[in-house]
Amino acid sequence: MALSYDDDRALVTHGTPPPALHTTAPSTKASIVHLDPVADISVSDLPGLVFADVGWDPTHQWRPELLRQLEHCHAFMPNEVEAMAYTRTDTSWNALKKLADVVPIAVVTRGARGALAVDNVTGEHAEVDGVNVDSVDSTGAGDVFGAAFVHATLTGMPLSERLQFANKAAAISVQRPGGATAAPTLSELS
Repeated sequence: MALSYDDDRALVTHGTPPPALHTTAPSTKASIVHLDPVADISVSDLPGLVFADVGWDPTHQWRPELLRQLEHCHAFMPNEVEAMAYTRTDTSWNALKKLADVVPIAVVTRGARGALAVDNVTGEHAEVDGVNVDSVDSTGAGDVFGAAFVHATLTGMPLSERLQFANKAAAISVQRPGGATAAPTLSELS
C-alpha cells in the first residue's frame, strides 16, 4: 500500500517472508538485485550480469560497508541522495566518481533532473537531462529506470542512449498511477 503525504509517500507491505525456492537460478543474461544496507548478501552465484540498486535506508545511517556488496556486481544504480549518503560526498558527480571506483558501471539517477553515469567497460561518461512531464505517481519509477537501463545495456546501446532510454521509460511511468502497471511496453518506448 502506498500512503501519500506532504509531497512524499511511504510504502507498506505485508510482513511475511517470501517462499523458499528449492531450485537453481534460471539461466539469464542479467539480474537486478536490491541490496540490503544491513544484511551482507552475496550475489556471486547469480548468473549473468548483476545490476544492483538499493532501497531507502529508514535508519539514515547509510552504512558505507554496503558498497562491499558490489564486488560481484556489474552495475550500481542508486538515486542521488542514496549515492551521496553511501559515499559520504556532497555532489552527485563526486558520488559517481567514488562508485565508479567500486563497480564497472555506476549510474546516479536524479529524478526529473535526469541521470549521470560512468561505464568503465566502454570508457564512456554521460549525463542526460530529465524528460519534462506532468507526474501523477512516482511509485516504481526507479525500478522502471533500472529495467530499461538493463535492457538498453543488453542491446548494446552507447551509454548516453542507455540513459535516455531509461529516462524515457521512467518518464512514461510517472505519468500513470501505480507501480508495475505503470511501466511502459517496448512498443511504447519505440
